[in-house]
Amino acid sequence: MNDRANRPERREEDRRRREEGKEPETTSDKLRRVARKLKKPLVGLGLVGAAAPMIKDQEAQEAREAQAREPAAAGDVEEALADRIGGVRAESEKAKRVEAAVATYGISRKLAENIYDSAVEAGIDPKLAFGLVKTESGFKPRAVSHVGARGLTQVMPKTARWLMPGTSADDLFDEATNLRLGFRYLNQLIDKYNGDTKLALLAYNRGPGTVDRVLERGGDPDNGYADKVFTFANEMRA
Repeated sequence: MNDRANRPERREEDRRRREEGKEPETTSDKLRRVARKLKKPLVGLGLVGAAAPMIKDQEAQEAREAQAREPAAAGDVEEALADRIGGVRAESEKAKRVEAAVATYGISRKLAENIYDSAVEAGIDPKLAFGLVKTESGFKPRAVSHVGARGLTQVMPKTARWLMPGTSADDLFDEATNLRLGFRYLNQLIDKYNGDTKLALLAYNRGPGTVDRVLERGGDPDNGYADKVFTFANEMRA
């Protein structure tokens, strides 16, 4: 009986003696030691296993977000490319028209570029703009008509003040100011006559009030002015 009661203590004593190197390790001791070492890795693997679904969910969410961004990024690239191509084409078109204007009308490159840029800004076909300036002033920036119209596009001071309050008569001798106001006025007349460029040109020359009165009476306001502008515009082969 006493021998059985002392067995746990004896086993512990034997284990201690073996750890101190006094007795060889038994097979049971080896198994227990291996089991103790495996406990920590096994616990770690358990945590990894529990976290695996969360990691996969996060990765999946990141993948979805990246995929959602891809079309937008692709769209930005396409838009930037289209803008660049459009810019190159616009510059090429400008260079072609300016060269043609210089060759056709014998004007300076600077003046040709200013007319082109002002026309584009106002929404006017550059060819029509060159035809208008040729007809109105012969490309003379200080031209003055017998009724007081001034500059390249022969704008009346009263019309200039209506278009841009504060504009003086002398301001109309400034190349950029004159072109901007003249083309803006023509653009407004084209809108007024629902895109009819011929009527707009006749109103530019005769005044919209006169053109409207002739039309109301059922008459034809054509005085040959619009055809002259078109002829000069078509001289420029570009």
